[in-house]
Amino acid sequence: MANNDATAAISGQLPIHSNPDVGSFDIVATYHRLLADDPELSMPMATIEALIEALGASSATTVFETMKLVEAQSDRLRHSPLVANPMAVRHGSDFFKQYLVRELRQLPSSGGAASGSGSRNEDQQFEVIRQHLLRNARLFATRAKDAREKIASEGRYLIPDKSTILTHGGSRVVCTLLERAKERVNGDPPRRFKVIYAMSESRRTESDRVVAALRAKGINVATIPEGGVAHIMAKVDLVLAGAEVITAQGGVISRLGTYQIAKLAKVDGKPFYIAAEQHKLGQTFPGDQFSFACSGFKQNLLDFQSCETMDFDTTKAETEDEKRGREIRSANPLDYTPPNLITNFICDHGLKSTVAMEHQVIDMFVG
Repeated sequence: MANNDATAAISGQLPIHSNPDVGSFDIVATYHRLLADDPELSMPMATIEALIEALGASSATTVFETMKLVEAQSDRLRHSPLVANPMAVRHGSDFFKQYLVRELRQLPSSGGAASGSGSRNEDQQFEVIRQHLLRNARLFATRAKDAREKIASEGRYLIPDKSTILTHGGSRVVCTLLERAKERVNGDPPRRFKVIYAMSESRRTESDRVVAALRAKGINVATIPEGGVAHIMAKVDLVLAGAEVITAQGGVISRLGTYQIAKLAKVDGKPFYIAAEQHKLGQTFPGDQFSFACSGFKQNLLDFQSCETMDFDTTKAETEDEKRGREIRSANPLDYTPPNLITNFICDHGLKSTVAMEHQVIDMFVG
C-alpha cells in the first residue's frame, strides 16, 4: 500500500533504532478512558488520540522510531480482545499514519541524506510535527466534531417537507443532522419532519437517551421495536443511519440491524442514506456477514445449544481478558451493509456515491 511504501522509503534513509520504550503505557486502557471521558468521540478518533498519548509517553526522537512506535501500538490495540470493533481502530490508525506520511512529504528535502546529516535534519524537522501533535492532541477530535456539523448542513436539504424518517443505532452524526434540521439556518426555515426510532432492547438506555434528546429539540418521535421495521416501512420517506466503519468497497460496518433495515428499505424502494465522517474510511474489505476480513475478530452470535449440549462444558479455557472481550463484542454486535443497498453517503465533503467512496479509499491508500 502507498502509506507503507512511503514509510519504508522515509525510514530507509534513517539509522535503525530499537523500538522506543513506552514504559508502563497501556494503549488499550487509554483508548477506553478516552471513549468514556468524551461520549462524542468516535472510535477512530479515540484511536488517534491514544496514539498521540503513546508518542508523548515514548522516547522516540526520530522519524523511524516514531513510525515504528505507531505501528506497534496500533497493532497492540487492534488485536486486544477488549476492543469491540478492531476495524474502527485500524481505520483510525491508518488515517493517523497517512497524516504523518503526508506531513513528512511536506518537509523540505535534505540533499545530504546519504551522509547522515540529511537524516538528522529530517528528524529535527519531524520533531516540530511531533511537538505540535502533543500540544494539540485534541485537534483531530475537534475537526471530527466540525465534520458532523458539515454533514448536518448538507443533510438537512435531503429531508423533504413533512417527511417521516426512520433511524436506529444511536449515531451521533445522524442525531446532529436531525437536530440541526429542526433549526433555522441562515434564513432557511426549519425542516418539518417526524422520526421513527427503532429501539434496541440490548441497548435500551442508549435508545431512550437518543429519543429523549430528539424530543427535547421539538422533534416528534415515535418508537418501535426493531422487529417492527418491515411493518412501518410503508410510512417512511427515507432512512438515515450512521456507520462505525466505511469499507473499501463503499459499504459500511455498523450496529447490528443496519443491514436488515437497508434490505427492507431496498425492497420498499425507500432511499437509504449513510451519514458518516470521512475519517471512517479504510481498507477493510468484508466478504459477507461472517467474514469482516479482520484477523481475530469473532462475534459468535450463533450459539447452538440443546438440553444435551448444555450438560457439557465444551467452551475452551478462556483468559480473563478473552472472557471480557467476548462479553464486550456480544453486547456490541455489528453487521455489514454492502454498497448496493446504500443510496448515497452524506459526508463532510458533500454528498457522495458508494463508487466515489470506493475511489477515495483507493486515492488515500493505493494511489
